[in-house]
Amino acid sequence: MIRVAKIGRSVGVKGGVKLHLLTDFPQIFNPSVTFYAKASGLKSETFSLVLKDYAKGVAVFQGYESLEKAKELTNAILYVSKEDTRKFCPLQEGEAFWFDVIGCKIVENEECLGEVSEIERIGELDYLIIKTQSEDKKLPKSFMIPFIPRYIQKADFANKVIYTLDAKDLWLAS
Repeated sequence: MIRVAKIGRSVGVKGGVKLHLLTDFPQIFNPSVTFYAKASGLKSETFSLVLKDYAKGVAVFQGYESLEKAKELTNAILYVSKEDTRKFCPLQEGEAFWFDVIGCKIVENEECLGEVSEIERIGELDYLIIKTQSEDKKLPKSFMIPFIPRYIQKADFANKVIYTLDAKDLWLAS
């Protein structure tokens, strides 16, 4: 499951809730998509979008069309399936979903430096967090690589491999 939004406060009397996006793809908020919500005190269930007002960042979910019901969703995290993400969020050339990048091996000069364990967005730049495989106790167990052409030479997401240049220098300098 892919996190796409955190539900904020209720808005108005017809069940509107403020959405705080956790995705780069707002087009996922489509009535054809099934949403899943998780929060303490909320039983796990699926949700269907009734209305989305992009200008105001407000959504209404089926079965929660009143102020009282909408308040039950406050602070819940919305998820969608990977299948719906691929279906409703077309990628441009050179783009990838984070879930396709996580788990990729980082290879430089035929040496595997480690594996992408997570991605951190700092400002407008994404950084790959690499969990290393080195037994050397003097070397860091993880390091970061900016996801920019300077360091990322080629990405083969089908085979879960990212080829880098000078990433080892970043690791050794960490």
